[in-house]
Amino acid sequence: MPMNDNAHTLGLMGAKGGVGTTVLATSLAWALAQRGLRVVMLDLDRHNGQAALHLCERNAGPTLREALQAAQRMDDTLLDTLLTPCANGLRLLPAPRAWVPASAEPTADGAQLLRLVQVAAQLADCVLLDLPAAAMANEAYLPLLRTIDEVALVSEPTLPATFNARRAWQWLQDERHDTHGLEQAGCTFALNKVQRQHALSPEQVWRTLGLEAATPDRRELPRSDAAVASATYQGQALGALDGREPLARAVGQWADALAARWAS
Repeated sequence: MPMNDNAHTLGLMGAKGGVGTTVLATSLAWALAQRGLRVVMLDLDRHNGQAALHLCERNAGPTLREALQAAQRMDDTLLDTLLTPCANGLRLLPAPRAWVPASAEPTADGAQLLRLVQVAAQLADCVLLDLPAAAMANEAYLPLLRTIDEVALVSEPTLPATFNARRAWQWLQDERHDTHGLEQAGCTFALNKVQRQHALSPEQVWRTLGLEAATPDRRELPRSDAAVASATYQGQALGALDGREPLARAVGQWADALAARWAS
């Protein structure tokens, strides 16, 4: 399938549920669009996806379910009609909102999801994927995790999350190194909800993962419960409410780094 050679694909995956992956994914998508990039966000968490809640719940249109039902005839023209505009330069394909029996749920295999991302890349400068926690345990997501340009593993400085993150981080290194042949294989570790009261310090997490030295492969993002709750209740990306808020600033710096690297 022809690809937009200038498009970049980035997936965010949580080491476990509840680490704030969707908040970071939607905030990062919004921040990239604010920097002049055409962004298509795909919420691929089929059963628990909430990206629309953070961006455009009131106006959200067709979902991933409709896209998968039309997988055999999916092209850029069809996908263009399914995407919901959320902000200038940002469009979203939300996760399904209504529960349906398993027998009525369209199947999703790796080839279909990969094709969906490839088609989205024809419509955007950046395709951002909100992936389910531990997507590496689901065969449908393996082709994406191995082949997209970059993967950001999101975790928090707690013992259960770090335990899962260590295994997920090593898996990503091994699998993506075989595909991409890069030293870090296009992987970033995003340590979210950093605060002094946590049982683990960021330094302990970095040592556990072998990322003691500060590098572009690791990011620390502060805990901002009040700001996240306010943005969620209003259905807006974090940066759209207050760009000076610490977490919004940290996500903005991440977007700056991505945009600069992609432009070089």
